Amino acid sequence: MKFSVNYHLWFLFFGTCLYSINYVFFYLSNTYLISAFPAVVFSTVVIMNILGETFYFKKKPSYKTLIGAAIGMIGTIIIFNNEIFSFNLEKGTHIGLFLALIGTFCASTGNMVHQRNLNNNFPPLQTIAYAMLYGSLVTLLITQVRGAELLFEYSFSYISSLFYLSIFGSIFAFISYLKLLEKVGPGRAGYVGVVMPVLALIISTVFERLEWQTDLIVGLPILIIGAILVINQKIKDA
Repeated sequence: MKFSVNYHLWFLFFGTCLYSINYVFFYLSNTYLISAFPAVVFSTVVIMNILGETFYFKKKPSYKTLIGAAIGMIGTIIIFNNEIFSFNLEKGTHIGLFLALIGTFCASTGNMVHQRNLNNNFPPLQTIAYAMLYGSLVTLLITQVRGAELLFEYSFSYISSLFYLSIFGSIFAFISYLKLLEKVGPGRAGYVGVVMPVLALIISTVFERLEWQTDLIVGLPILIIGAILVINQKIKDA
């Protein structure tokens, strides 16, 4: 667990991008936008990751990868077309869109930093541990600067949900995601950001009795087709 200052600077950069300010910007975005819209914006992480791979690592995506990502984006737009085309600048939604785009860019930058760290033989688990520590401290600093009050509820529901979010929703989830990034690269791993809105729809259907309209029925298969094209392309490359 002992590393040089240079290593810790990269841990800090990685943690700040992926475990801190991207979430801060998305929380702020939700004060201007309905909750589904930031998820749509985050699906652009696929494009950002592909562009990042090209810019930072000189890895050009295949046409099939680009086509798959574009199809997935079209499917997502169809699913959330009401939210997109009812955009109202007078309500400050343009600010929410801008904040969500910044958050997405930060997350994509975090992916690029992690890929850079892997290329330089950084140990994955230690990297994640220090990055989460630094990301937590940066977030704590931001909350204090903004004057947020730190609260803790001594109840079973609060503590158990916090435990689940910390262990399974953060540690296990990010280890799995970053392992996926290591195996298939940022461009393909970023497709998780496109699939996330679909999972949110499924959860809403089960627990919130969401009614599936024509846009969902049409958009979901298109998004899945795009995902298959991207993933299948990586399998062939491998």
